[in-house]
Amino acid sequence: MIVIQELHQFDGEMRLPQPSAAHDWDGEKWVVNGDKQAVLDEQETERLCTKVDATADNIRTALAGDPLKALEYAQAAADAQAYQDAGYPKKEVPLSVAAWVVKGRTAKQAAEQILSKADQLTDHLLALRTLRLKAKAQIRAQAAKGNMDLARSAGEEALVAIRELASGLSN
Repeated sequence: MIVIQELHQFDGEMRLPQPSAAHDWDGEKWVVNGDKQAVLDEQETERLCTKVDATADNIRTALAGDPLKALEYAQAAADAQAYQDAGYPKKEVPLSVAAWVVKGRTAKQAAEQILSKADQLTDHLLALRTLRLKAKAQIRAQAAKGNMDLARSAGEEALVAIRELASGLSN
């Protein structure tokens, strides 16, 4: 006795299931439609890039906080830099620097701490940007060569690297 499993009825006849959305029935068997496969590969490429972007966006938000807070910090850093460039004049402490002059901290120390934190954040954001853009370039390059498995691998490796960066920053 021969048991045939996984046959499906299509257009009134029994066939093996369609292997993928890129396959068409030629009257006898399923064959890959190159145009459909190209569209599916393009969609998969964009899905992979979007996933990398979304993961990086989440990490960036965790690093920088909400946009208004990031803007506040950027202004404080710009004020601290101008204050430092002016030689820390005692009578011209910017409000954003003066706000950090607490618990015995001098205006000079406050400015230096603000600048140090700003430099750290900039370094972290640039590292994240580098990982994100490099990953998307690798995904697209592999997809353009028709290597979708390598494109998926590049995407997964990027997600791991982004998460490792984030966990290293929180330690």
